[in-house]
Amino acid sequence: MTYFRIFALLLFSWHFVQAQFTSSLDVSTWYDDNVYRSPEPEQDILQDISIGLNYTPDKSAMNYFYNGSFLLYRNANTRNFSLHSFGLSYNKSFGNEDQNDFYFGGNWTMRLNGDDYNYYDYNQLYLYANFRFDLDWAFLRAGYNYRYRGYTNIPDLTNYRHYLFVQANKSFETRTTIILETDLGYKSFAGQETISGSSGGGHGRGRMSDYYSEYSATEYNEIPSLSQVVLLARVSQSVTDKVGIYVQYRTQLSPTKQTSFVNAGDYFQDEELFDDPFSYEAQSYSSQLTWVLPWSARLQIGGVMENKQYISEQAFTSAEDTVGLGGNRVDDRQSYFINLSKTLRIDKKWMESLHFYLNYNYIWNRSNSYWYDYKNAVIGAGVNWSF
Repeated sequence: MTYFRIFALLLFSWHFVQAQFTSSLDVSTWYDDNVYRSPEPEQDILQDISIGLNYTPDKSAMNYFYNGSFLLYRNANTRNFSLHSFGLSYNKSFGNEDQNDFYFGGNWTMRLNGDDYNYYDYNQLYLYANFRFDLDWAFLRAGYNYRYRGYTNIPDLTNYRHYLFVQANKSFETRTTIILETDLGYKSFAGQETISGSSGGGHGRGRMSDYYSEYSATEYNEIPSLSQVVLLARVSQSVTDKVGIYVQYRTQLSPTKQTSFVNAGDYFQDEELFDDPFSYEAQSYSSQLTWVLPWSARLQIGGVMENKQYISEQAFTSAEDTVGLGGNRVDDRQSYFINLSKTLRIDKKWMESLHFYLNYNYIWNRSNSYWYDYKNAVIGAGVNWSF
C-alpha cells in the first residue's frame, strides 16, 4: 500500500501546483513471456505508472524536476518496486552569437522494494557537466559524469563510477552525419561479500536470495576496480524527408583483466547487479530505421547484434554444475524492437498533448553458461499525458 499512498500524494501535489509546473503522467501495460530471463521461462503482466514534474523559474536557465515510477507485477507482486528521482539541470549558451553550450545537472535517485527483495534497494547520486562546441565545420562535445550508488542491504557492492567522453559530429550536404565517440570509464567498489561452504544450490530462478540464505560461511574480500574504454562510430542518413536510418559499430575494451566481481544470478528489470557493463568486453553492430508515417505517426525498427566476453565470470554448463566448468562466460546477444507512436496536440489550458505508443522487443541471448541462455519477448502499450 505504501506505493499507492506515495502515488496519490504526488498526484495531489501535481493538482495543487500545476499552475507553476509542467507535468506528465504515463500509464503502460506489458506482457513479458520470460520475466526473469531464465532458461526456464515464466510469464507475467506488468503495469508501469510514471509521473514527472518540472519547474523552470522565469528568466532562469535552471530546471528542477521529479520523476517517479511504480512497477507492479500481476503474479510476482512481491517484486513490486518504485523509483524516485529528484534533480536539476542547467543550460547556458556562450561564445560568439551563443553558438556553444554548457550543460550541468544532477539527481538523487532512490529505489524501494518490498521486504522480500530489499537487497535491490539503493540510493544514487548522479552529476554531469558537458560542453558542446560549434566549430563551423563540425560539432564537438565533451564531458564528465560521476555516479555514487549505495546498496542499502548489500553495502559491500556500493560503488563509485567516473566517466569521460569526447564526441565529434559532422554533417554533409548529402544529409549524411558521421559521429565518432570515445569514452573512458572507471568503477570502484566498497568490497564484496563471498560465500564458502554450502548447504545447497546457489543458482536458479531467484537464486540471489538463495545464494545468501543457503550458504553457511561468509567472507569479505575487496573487489579490484574496473575500467573500460568505449569506441563508437555511427553513420546516419536521411533517405527522404520522412525516412532516416543509421548504422553503428561499438567496441568496449577492458584494461582490467582480472577481478573478483561476479554478476548476480537473478534478473530484475535490467538492474546492473544482473549484468554490470564493466564486467565484460564487447563488440556490437546496431541499426535503426525511423519513418514518419501519415498523420504524424512514427515507426521505429531496429536491432543490435553483440558479442560479450566476461572478464572473470565462469560459465555453468548445466543446472547441476555448481563450480563453473565451462570456462569464462561468453554471450552472443541479438535484440530487435519495433516501436509505433502517435502524438495528439491538445493545446488546452488543462492539457498540452496525448502520446500513444505500442512497443515490441525481442532478445535472444545465447551463452555458454546455462543460466544465461534464454529468449525473451515483451510487448506493451501505453499513453502519456502532458499537462
